[in-house]
Amino acid sequence: MLCSHGHNHENCDQNHDQDTKDMLNRRLMVQALAAGGALTVAAPALSGCATNPETGSKQFLLVGDSQLSQMAASSWNEAKTKLPSARDPLYLSRLRSIGSRISRGANKDDEQWDYAVFEKDTKNAFVLPGNRVGFYKGMMDFADNDDQIAAVMGHEVGHVTGRHAAERVSQQMGGQLVVAGGTALAGSQLSKKCRSQANARIGGRSRSQVSNQEVYQIQREYQNCMRGAQYNTQLLSAALGMGYQVGVVLPFSRKHELQSDRLGAKYMHKAGYDPYQAVKLWEKMAGEGTRSTPEFLSTHPSPARRARELDAYIRYQERLGSQGWETIKLPDDV
Repeated sequence: MLCSHGHNHENCDQNHDQDTKDMLNRRLMVQALAAGGALTVAAPALSGCATNPETGSKQFLLVGDSQLSQMAASSWNEAKTKLPSARDPLYLSRLRSIGSRISRGANKDDEQWDYAVFEKDTKNAFVLPGNRVGFYKGMMDFADNDDQIAAVMGHEVGHVTGRHAAERVSQQMGGQLVVAGGTALAGSQLSKKCRSQANARIGGRSRSQVSNQEVYQIQREYQNCMRGAQYNTQLLSAALGMGYQVGVVLPFSRKHELQSDRLGAKYMHKAGYDPYQAVKLWEKMAGEGTRSTPEFLSTHPSPARRARELDAYIRYQERLGSQGWETIKLPDDV
């Protein structure tokens, strides 16, 4: 989901009320999927693997950042129109100040950034393509200090530099083609089997050699077979979609979150913030309650895991001394 990269115990579906979800989800993915052919043609140079300089990971990209930014503009404008802004202007000025430092740490201070703080108690923040960062007042109140807000901001900027929005839309477009292709092939084979069974019943006889009663029986069997083929094709399509979601989309989403955590810690360090405050923030999140969704079915890793992995990453960078904070890779990364 491109709507938000949440900072609560569950994914963003549980972090927002329905109106907010509708706005932040505002057809960004749907538009991209519906316009998949046009997007691919519009950006032929992106139709392949490239190495992201910030993450060091290979990315398969079918869409460009500018295209996604254009699609996200309406979502952002609608959110700013319909969601009440924080009544205290100090929230926004504080966020802008922190965001300015983090963007410099990410070498993105020459780009335009748009920030908003919404008057809601939700402990969450989100980023939309085009450097649009939204915080909820509840997230800023939950943080103990500016460093912890910087941890959230760094995480969101990490989604931008990691090009996660473009990668996720490209992944959904590719997955849709795979599921559609697999479903069509299976449906064709099942239909072919029904026709073969009917032809076998006729056995090469001419129409005059087959009684009307037998013709009716063969037709009925063929129709039942086709109905079964259509039903099985629908089941297969659902299974392929679920398999792709659980086996590809959700693991990639969790990978993006962990990448952004590391990138955020890196940008915090370069901006002069204490990256260990990111660990403390996630430990505080982990202590807020229990997780009801198993991690393998969630878009986000558990807060406790994020705290552990961030702590290991920060300690490793510190051991590198002057060579640290130049990569987000760890020695045991596969």
